[in-house]
Amino acid sequence: MTDLPPNDPNTPAPAGGAAPTITATAGCVVITGAGFLPHHDVTICVTYTAEDISDYLTYTTGPRGDLYAELPTSPATGALHITATDHRPHPDGASGLLWSNTQTI
Repeated sequence: MTDLPPNDPNTPAPAGGAAPTITATAGCVVITGAGFLPHHDVTICVTYTAEDISDYLTYTTGPRGDLYAELPTSPATGALHITATDHRPHPDGASGLLWSNTQTI
């Protein structure tokens, strides 16, 4: 994958209400989201900050642009930063893409 996550995991999503949003639940990491393109591939970026490693996983949204993903995670120390993109272009986004908000767990 050549798409890069946002450089600062605390950077809010672009203004204007067009950015998709995600929610993360700790334990078994479950991502739910809304505002993505319907029936579209979404790349989820999970950054393990303590190890300075990012994993990219692909899931498909539902008919309303909703996202549900149970993420496989490896044991990690420190926080996980999770963000997602459906690859829509955005001039101010990382790699020129529109990214969701970043969840930290």
